[in-house]
Amino acid sequence: MGESKASLDSNGPAPGNNDSPKRSDYGFHSFQDFTWHQFTGTMSTGSLAVVLFQTPYKFPGVVTAGKVIFVVDLIFFALLCICISLRFFIRPKLIVKSVYDSHQSHDEPFYLGAFGVSLALVLENISQYGVPACGPWLVRTCEVLFWIYFACILVAAVLQYQTLFVTRNFNIDSMTPSWLLPIYPLLLTGSLASVLIQHQPHESASPMWICGVASQGLGWMVTILMYAMWAIRLLTEEIPAPAMRPSMFVAVGPTAYTVTAIVSLGASASKGLPDPFLGESPKAAAATIHVVAVVAGTFLWLFAFWFFALSTVAVVLGSRKLTPNYTWWSFIFPNAGLTLATIQMGKAYDSSAINYLCSVMTAALFLGWLFVSASLLNAVRKGRLG
Repeated sequence: MGESKASLDSNGPAPGNNDSPKRSDYGFHSFQDFTWHQFTGTMSTGSLAVVLFQTPYKFPGVVTAGKVIFVVDLIFFALLCICISLRFFIRPKLIVKSVYDSHQSHDEPFYLGAFGVSLALVLENISQYGVPACGPWLVRTCEVLFWIYFACILVAAVLQYQTLFVTRNFNIDSMTPSWLLPIYPLLLTGSLASVLIQHQPHESASPMWICGVASQGLGWMVTILMYAMWAIRLLTEEIPAPAMRPSMFVAVGPTAYTVTAIVSLGASASKGLPDPFLGESPKAAAATIHVVAVVAGTFLWLFAFWFFALSTVAVVLGSRKLTPNYTWWSFIFPNAGLTLATIQMGKAYDSSAINYLCSVMTAALFLGWLFVSASLLNAVRKGRLG
C-alpha cells in the first residue's frame, strides 16, 4: 500500500520513469518539469483575482490589486502554455502520456482539469475586469468563448473518465482528492455562466444560464461519487502523508463552487429563464428559484466548511513535516471557492456580519497567496521543490 499511495500522492512523474530525459539533453531537461500540475498555480492566482473583484467591502485599491493579480495570472498562464508546448514539441509522445496513462504511478492525467479551470477563470476575469472598460465586441467574444469552453470540457470529462475507468485499476487506499480534478472545469461552469450573463442580452443569457445549471448538476453528481470514495479511504486507511496533506483542501472546492453557482444563478434567474417560461412570465418563477437557490446554498455551505475544518486540522497536525511542493496551491484555490460561496451568502441574506467575515477571508486568502508564491519560488530557486 505504501508504495502506490506515495506515488499517487506525489505531484509529478514517478522516479525512474523510462521516459525521463538524460541530463545531457539540456533542451528537454529544461522543460521536463512543466506538466499539467503547474496549472494549479494559475487556478489559484485566477481565483484570487475573482475574489478581489467580488469581495463586498472594498477599500481603495482592491479592484486595482485584482487587476494586477489578473495580469500576473495571464502572464503565468501564457508562460506555462509556452513551456508545456515546448515539452510536447520536443517529445511528442508525451502529449498522449500526459492525458492517457495506464500506470498508477503517473498521476499527471488527473491534472489536465487544472488547465480547464485556469481557462474558466481567465474568461471569468475577462468578463469582470474587461467588459466594463471595453465595447460590445468583448461581450460577444465572451459568449463565443463560453460555448467553445463548454464543448471542450464536456468532451474532455467524458473521454478522460472513460479512459480512467477502462485502462486503470485503482485501489481505494490510493485515492486522493486529485481524482476530483477532471470534473472541476464543469464545477466552474455554473459560476462562470452567472458572471458572463450579467453583460449578455437576454437571448444569449438564457441558454448560458440553462447550461450553467445543467453543468453544475453533472459536476456535483460526479463529485458525490468521489466524496463517497474519499470518505471510505479516510475511514479505512491513514490520512495522506504530512507533506501531501494540503491536497486535502481540494475536497473543499466542489461544494464551495457549487454553492457559489447555485446562489448566483438563482439571483440571475430573472435574466436567465426563457420568456415565456412554462407558458408564463418568468418573473414569478425567478423569485421562487432565487429562494430555493439560497436555501440550497445554505444547506451545502456548512458541508464545504466541514471539509475545510477537517483539512485544516490534518495540516496543522503534520505542519512540522510540511515541505514546499505544488500541493501548496491547494491552500488557495479551494478556499477561494469557500470565500466566494460566503460572499454569495452575504449578498443573499444582506448580512453585514457575513460581509465583514468575507473581508477577513479575502485578506487571509491574499496573504496566503503571497506566502505560497514566495515559498514555492524560493524552493525552485534553491532546487528544493518537493
